[in-house]
Amino acid sequence: MSSVRFVFPKHRLAELLREPGGLAVAEALDRAQANLETLKPTCRAELMALLELAEVAYGRLGQSFDDAGMAELYTLAAHGIGAGAVCGAPAVDEGLSSLCDLVDHLRTRRVYDREAIGVNIRAWRLLMTPGLPAEGIAPVLAGLRKVSKRYAPT
Repeated sequence: MSSVRFVFPKHRLAELLREPGGLAVAEALDRAQANLETLKPTCRAELMALLELAEVAYGRLGQSFDDAGMAELYTLAAHGIGAGAVCGAPAVDEGLSSLCDLVDHLRTRRVYDREAIGVNIRAWRLLMTPGLPAEGIAPVLAGLRKVSKRYAPT
């Protein structure tokens, strides 16, 4: 007769997590915030560079449906999502998400609205403005959501 024996290995990570010590949560958050502060200027510069590339790509769009051009805009906007929160302009992330949604809806339906895309890109530049008051941000984002929903599949 054979016997079955179950062996549960001890994981080093689990042991370390149970041991007291390390940074307090508040201190860890303070350090993380300090690290993010050092990244702000670089992050902002990267986001502005993406915006400038998007403006150039938008300028190349013609008056008819251009799937490749819209795919380029989608890629540029998608790469910027998340950077707004790091560089102190979290509304930019929402604006970029709206631009991605709009371009996705347009490409899916194979329709074209150059002006709607332009509104989103101009809003991106506006939302990058340092010190933009909160009461000015909400209407911009609401307008971008309306533009995107206009082309959402029903």
